[in-house]
Amino acid sequence: MNTGTVLLTNVLRRRRRSLDGAWRVIVDPYETGYVGIMGGRNDRGYFRDWSARSPSDRIEYDFDTSPTLEVPGDWTTQRDELRYYEGTVWYRRRFSADERAGHRMFLHVGAANHRCRVFLDGDELATHEGGFSPFAVELTGRLGGEHSLVCQVDNRRRPDAVPAMRTDWWNDGGITRSVDLVEVPETFLADAWVTMAPDGRLVGGGRLDGPDAAGAAVDLTIGSATTSTVRSGSDGSFELDLDAPTELERWAPGRPVLHDVTWMAGDDAIADEVGFRTVRTDGNRILVNDEPTFLRGISIHAEAPIRGGRAHGLAEARQLLGWAEDLGANFVRLAHYQHDEHMVREADRRGLLAWCELPVYWGIDFGSASTLADALDQADELVARDRSRASVILWSVANETPPSEERTAFLGSLVDRVRSLDPTRLTTAALFTMPTTERTHHVDDPFGELVDVVAVNQYLGWYYAEVDDVAGHEWTTAFGKPVIFSELGAGARQGHHGPADHRWTEEFQVAVYEAQLAMLDHVPDLAGLSPWILTDFRTPLRVLPGIQDGWNRKGLISDRGIRKAAFETLRRYYAERSR
Repeated sequence: MNTGTVLLTNVLRRRRRSLDGAWRVIVDPYETGYVGIMGGRNDRGYFRDWSARSPSDRIEYDFDTSPTLEVPGDWTTQRDELRYYEGTVWYRRRFSADERAGHRMFLHVGAANHRCRVFLDGDELATHEGGFSPFAVELTGRLGGEHSLVCQVDNRRRPDAVPAMRTDWWNDGGITRSVDLVEVPETFLADAWVTMAPDGRLVGGGRLDGPDAAGAAVDLTIGSATTSTVRSGSDGSFELDLDAPTELERWAPGRPVLHDVTWMAGDDAIADEVGFRTVRTDGNRILVNDEPTFLRGISIHAEAPIRGGRAHGLAEARQLLGWAEDLGANFVRLAHYQHDEHMVREADRRGLLAWCELPVYWGIDFGSASTLADALDQADELVARDRSRASVILWSVANETPPSEERTAFLGSLVDRVRSLDPTRLTTAALFTMPTTERTHHVDDPFGELVDVVAVNQYLGWYYAEVDDVAGHEWTTAFGKPVIFSELGAGARQGHHGPADHRWTEEFQVAVYEAQLAMLDHVPDLAGLSPWILTDFRTPLRVLPGIQDGWNRKGLISDRGIRKAAFETLRRYYAERSR
């Protein structure tokens, strides 16, 4: 579980100093750098970052002469010998820093997969679990001169973790997103968020941290006019609920109006850009700003275009979302875990709607209290970071989990937590539909009662059913709620051509898409779709030589950035849908 970490939001808008770049690393499959030969903590471990002071010293490691890995980045794609490695890698970065009077310093890590211990100058400060979410560690009172920062990163899969033992994406290890030193005033806004509720009011809140946090005045300014002042409680937390200014122009899909927003409390100020829009359901429709909105979507993994590896940074967010726009999408499903913050901020700027998801995936131990606690922590980190983002309209708590009482209770706890953190957005999860010989499908998973939008993954024409028969299949649900087909599609290797009934050809992928899209036109509660997937992505589950070679080939764009024929098939469908 997490110890010694805190959650800071709005970090991209803070005074910060990047620690990105080349870090010295030691690969440690036996975890010798932390565990002694008798199984206890090794107090002479690698985290000490010791060097031999004389020829007689016995120091059996040396960061200074060890190789480097780039941060941010995964070790999987940086060094071929680590492609399948699962275990510990020690990262070391030396830096110089001094503290200013009246200020505090935090180390902020965008993501480290899956578990990360943080040490400064040999002292163990924190442990974080969850490979896709950000965390921070306070360094105040410890800085002055040159320092050794060591992170022990362990990507081993565990049956009681989230995700668990089996995923259809690569188990990248490493510090996969940016690392920064963040400076804040002594009392500061650890969290501050604002969004628009379904009734058009502005709601939000946050938390002050520091000696003057209790009873402090917090000012929110939108544009050039001060909109509200609230007071924090005894614990530093505060809430916001007020009428929106009548002149406040709304953010909308394809019309991304962002407003300058400033939070101020004492010596602290955060400037942000926020869009304001409403989202709700009405029967089987999704309404954005009270307008029925069909979600013309595409699923996206955090797979870096062209170079491969875990995606990070603004440039790769622009590349991926630019391809989604070229497709005619107004909606992206960011699967199956929390993506880089640049993705949702860029979606805000482009007017794209977004679905954000927890990595509650195959094989979760739904009866484990510690597994639930892990998932709840990740829900906190997912929602808190992005609840000011107008693009985000759907929180998804899971993907493809088989129904059971334990599972439904587990996911229900996540839905409750997400709604307590943000009651303004819709909840969902991608439900699992099993193969059937029937041509009629009735979705009655009990979890559908607990969410706002019913989402269904199905692969008629690919994993089951004949392509020629797909268009005639019918779908109903027990819930009278909007339905999103969150996954559909077929695999094809780009450039592999042949008859439309030959699997793995681009022609076969087109045939499946055409049949699926024809079928969807007759689904009565259909509110959108997000086919699987924008680009090919790496996964050790896909091993067919000459075709997959470690890649899931369901992408509409190849791993080299080349569009397959089915890209145009879906683009034409969306062009018709948008008229």
